[in-house]
Amino acid sequence: MTMVSPLPYIDAANVNSAQPVLLSPAKWGYSLVDQLDEEASGPLLRKFCRFFGITLALSSAGLWTVSHTAVVPDLVLLVMKLGLTCFFVGLGGLLFMFGRCRGDAVTQVDLFKRYFRRGYVTSKNEFEVDEAVPFEDVTGVLLVAEDVQGLGGDCGQASLYLRLEDGADNMTAIEILSGSEEQLRPIRARLLRDLKNARGGLPVPSFESRRTGGKFLGADGVALRVA
Repeated sequence: MTMVSPLPYIDAANVNSAQPVLLSPAKWGYSLVDQLDEEASGPLLRKFCRFFGITLALSSAGLWTVSHTAVVPDLVLLVMKLGLTCFFVGLGGLLFMFGRCRGDAVTQVDLFKRYFRRGYVTSKNEFEVDEAVPFEDVTGVLLVAEDVQGLGGDCGQASLYLRLEDGADNMTAIEILSGSEEQLRPIRARLLRDLKNARGGLPVPSFESRRTGGKFLGADGVALRVA
C-alpha cells in the first residue's frame, strides 16, 4: 500500500562529513539517498518540463484567434487548428507528466519504530512510501557491486539489499540504496551496527557479491530474488 508522509527535519550541522551525500540524519534516524551516475540538473529539468508543458498547452488557445483568409479555405484552416491544438496539448501534457515523475529514491531508517521505509520524493517535497520492512524481518545485509574489469578497489557502482525472511528459501532481497561501492561500505557497517543494537546485541549476517551478466550471486553462490 502506498503511503505519503512529509520529509523529516534534517539537522545539517550533524551530518557526517565522511558521508556528505548518501546519509542524512533525522530526528528519528536517518535517510539514505540514491546517488547514481545522473546529471545534477535533473530536478531543474523536471521543473522546466512542467513549466514548458503548461505553456505549450495554453498556447494552443491562441490558434483559434487566427482569422480566416482568402488564401486558405475555412475547412482547411479548421482542420489545421484542430490538428495543431491536439499536437500542442498532447506534447504539453507529456512534458508536464515527465516533469512530475518521481525524484530521487530514498530509504528512511527509523530507529525508533525500527522500520525501513523505501520510497521516492515527490514534486511536492513529500515522501511516498513503496515498501516498509520491520527490523525483525531482516536476515542479512547484502552488498552487490559491479564486476569492473581491469580496475581494482571499490571504484564501481554498487547497491545495498536487505535479505528478508520468506520461509525456508529465505532468498528475497529489497534494494535500499545505490551509489559507489566506496561510499556504500561504511553505510553498510552503520546499518549492521544499528540492526545489532536493535536486536539486543544479536549480529546480522553480511553478504557480498558481484554482478555478472545482469545477475548477481549471494555469498553461498545462489541467485537471490529481488522484491
